[in-house]
This record gives sequence, C-alpha cells and structure tokens, in this order.
Amino acid sequence: MNGIDVSKYQNHINWSKVDAHGIDFALVRIGMGNTANQVDPYFRENVDQALAHGLHVGGYYFGYATSIQDAQKEADVCNQLLQPYKGKLTFPIAYDYEYNSVDYFRRVMGRDPTNAEIDSFACAFLDRMKSYGWFVNLYTNIDFIRSGKFKTAIKKYDIWLADYSGAPDYPCYIQQTGSTGHIPGINGNVDIDVSFRDYPTMIRAGGYNGYLKSARTAVQIDTTQNIAFKTGEMYTVKTTSGQMPELYAGTDNVVIVKHCRREMSYDYWHLIFTGKPGTAAGIFTRLPGEAPVKRFVASVA
Repeated sequence: MNGIDVSKYQNHINWSKVDAHGIDFALVRIGMGNTANQVDPYFRENVDQALAHGLHVGGYYFGYATSIQDAQKEADVCNQLLQPYKGKLTFPIAYDYEYNSVDYFRRVMGRDPTNAEIDSFACAFLDRMKSYGWFVNLYTNIDFIRSGKFKTAIKKYDIWLADYSGAPDYPCYIQQTGSTGHIPGINGNVDIDVSFRDYPTMIRAGGYNGYLKSARTAVQIDTTQNIAFKTGEMYTVKTTSGQMPELYAGTDNVVIVKHCRREMSYDYWHLIFTGKPGTAAGIFTRLPGEAPVKRFVASVA
C-alpha cells in the first residue's frame, strides 16, 4: 500500500486529488508535547478529509519527553485528541522521538539523554497508548537503531522506518522512502511511505483503535438498495471483511455471481443479469459458520 505522512507543513491539502493519485493511506501528525494545545493545527482537517475520501488513516505524535512520566503524559494527551476517531483509524499510532527531541532534552536538562532514557520514553508512551487500546508503532531511523537508542522498543513494537536508500536496511512494516515527494493536491514536498503489512485487516480483527473484536467477521457491503438491470448487463459489488465471505443469489437463473478479486480486506464481485425481465433474486452474504444475511434484491428490468 502506498501512503504519505502529513502535518501543518503541507498546509491545506486537496484530498480529492490525493485520492485520485492512488494514495492508499495517510499518517497524520496529531500533535506534540504534553499539553493538548500543542495539537497540530491541521490534524482534524487532515484526518476528517482523508477519511471522507476513503483513505486508511493512522497518526504520529512527536515526543519531547524528558522523563518517563512526561512520556506517559504525552500519551494521555494523544489519547485524548484521538477520542473522536475511535473505530475509524485503520493504521497505527506512532511515537516520533528524534533529533529535535534530543535537542530539546539537552536545552532543558543541560545534557544529552542516554540511550536507555530515550528507549524508556518510547516504551512509556507506546505502552500507555497500547493500554488505551491503540495499535502503536515506533517511528525511527537507521542512525537511532544502529546507535542503540531503542533496544527494547524495537523488540516490542512494529517499526516505521525512515530509510531513503532503497529497500529497508532494517526490518520494518512501514518504510518512509523519501521526503521530497510530489503528489497532486499538495503544495511542496511531502513524505512518501509504503506499508508492507495489512494493517486495516489486522486492526479491525484485533479490536484495536476502537474497533470491536466481535465485529471482526462482520461483512460490510457497498450496495444497500435494491437494483435492477437488463439481461446481459453487469453490476459490481464490493464487500469488506477480515475474511473472504460468500456472496450469492438466493434464486437460480436470475443473476450469476462471480468473484472478481480480493485486495486487502476488500472483495469485488460481478453480478451478471441472465434472467427474464421481471424476475428477481435476493443477494446474500455469508461467512463460514454464520447465518446468511440478505443484503438487497437484484431484479431483471
């Protein structure tokens, strides 16, 4: 999956153009520090618009912690800002503690943080966010990993790696591949990312980010109204589920249902109308071990 990460530095974004360019997900800066008034000024606009245009959305929080307690407070603020989006975000929430974070620590504390301290801040933030039910990961780079700054955190959590050298030089599930991308709808440069893991299915199925575990096998469908087409015409239906459902017609010789393809948690189906005018069939979805659910009626016009 192809994505971008954005913040106030991209200003207002035309998300229609971003979506049309083939971007699958957006990682949005939530805020920074230990107070809610440090929310990124474009956080809500970016999340709302990305979701409205069908993109998968996650986020990241920039850390300035100088203690474990400070990092936990940052997590509390991050969780507070994310409350309106529970059950809507299908990518992880990352902790971003990097060079500016170290510079801030030096100014406040009069010395550089130790590797153990940096590791403890990341773990404190991520552990707290995980306890709130969010699927979390760590944003970092090769320099920080090779210098031993996240020995514990990189063992406990997925990595979102900034690595512009080609294939990732350290195992990761999201790679930030560049910072000078040009995407229609965005003025100036934007960070480009690629995801190697099906986070939407994993997060929904695992009950993270406000999703309910009991909903992991639920099937969503893009057609909820009855439809009618002439003999020989075709209509495409999209279903969304953690596992591939069965889609079928309840009456023979009216509609032929053919599975087209599965992409991530999406399945596409072709309904080919073959019956005589005036005939109709109920269209059902069914998951293994569960009762069928009638979705709509397909009629031959």
